[in-house]
Amino acid sequence: MKSVKIKNSFLIYIISLGIFVTFYLYFKHAVLNDSSISEWLINYQGGFTRRGLSGEILFYLSDFFNLNLRFAIFATQTFFHLLFLYLLFIYLKDLRLNSIQIFALYTPIFLLYPVAEIEVLGRKEIILFFFFISLLFFSDKKFSKNHVNYMTFIFLPLICFIWEQVILFTPFIVSVLIIKNKFKTFKETFLKTLLILFPSIVSIVFIFLSPLSKEGHEIMCSALLERFGDTCYMSAQLLMVNTVYFDTLHIHSNTNLFNYIRYLGIFLIGFFPLNYLLIKSEFILKDNFITKNFKVHTLFLLLYLPSILIFIYGWDWGRWINILYTYSILLYFYFYKNNLIKLKNENFHHIINYISGKKFLSATIFIIFAFGWHPKATLSEDIGSLPVYRIPYKATKFVKIIKTRLKEEKN
Repeated sequence: MKSVKIKNSFLIYIISLGIFVTFYLYFKHAVLNDSSISEWLINYQGGFTRRGLSGEILFYLSDFFNLNLRFAIFATQTFFHLLFLYLLFIYLKDLRLNSIQIFALYTPIFLLYPVAEIEVLGRKEIILFFFFISLLFFSDKKFSKNHVNYMTFIFLPLICFIWEQVILFTPFIVSVLIIKNKFKTFKETFLKTLLILFPSIVSIVFIFLSPLSKEGHEIMCSALLERFGDTCYMSAQLLMVNTVYFDTLHIHSNTNLFNYIRYLGIFLIGFFPLNYLLIKSEFILKDNFITKNFKVHTLFLLLYLPSILIFIYGWDWGRWINILYTYSILLYFYFYKNNLIKLKNENFHHIINYISGKKFLSATIFIIFAFGWHPKATLSEDIGSLPVYRIPYKATKFVKIIKTRLKEEKN
């Protein structure tokens, strides 16, 4: 199957996403009930609490420099999202990809998703993505293994304090550590990765053992109101309701069988190009514990499993699909870019070969697959349609709203 350079087309895609990300985040930051802003309001003013580190830093900086807190949140969200897009482009721009890899890159459960479903745009997982792509950069052969070891040892615990559910996706990070360090035996792999992850494990245990009291939550909310005029709502308010103690199974009382079937379909279709590549790939060198003991697709299946917990106890299934896929595709391209895997053979299924040979047919299927649909934010919501049309259409509506607000302010 023919491979092509993606640099120019991918650059256009990244720039377009960056423009819409900036515009939508700017619009959202002034919306008083925006869900993505709410989780950045969580802070330590009432005592330690999970997910409070980023909010405390922004609270302090906004207070010290007399900034609008919501604008500081907008600037932070935009900075990390644009930086992630930039780093991803730099990481992938020189690759030659076949048609299946291009489908995997442009699937709507990856980069397009938070722009198509703006309710989730600006969520804290963007910091997780930024950290992981940074880790992959420093996993390059020209860098010492100490770079990734120290990065994980120092910064992953801090990310745990920003969004503790990162621990469910840590196996992806562990895979990079094992390969970069060339850990060979189970004993060596277990002991050395345990040492690198020890601060993160301590952080998670501390989070579990240090819940915020009701009084502390009231103090936190009062501090927000008194200093910035913001109230605790949505994520900040639900901090006391949805805990980390696996007590949110009640969310499934609002669902039905069709909801689960729909998301099974989203997973199968959205992940299909990537999973097909994984089945068709094999490790080249057998010089570490992973490549010696696992097939490529078996490894990824094991990496998927921890995230089942978040689907069981969480409601935002669209977000979880996006997070799981982002880690998966980044790890795949790490393997591919560093020549750790190869296709077993170029003999794809005859249907795929047939479609690839028909330019008009393959282009039509690609447009429908990449830009014709996307998951919504929560388990009970239907599938979104035509993001290629709705993204700019929503932007024009927001422009009209902004113009109306400006006129009202002048009057």
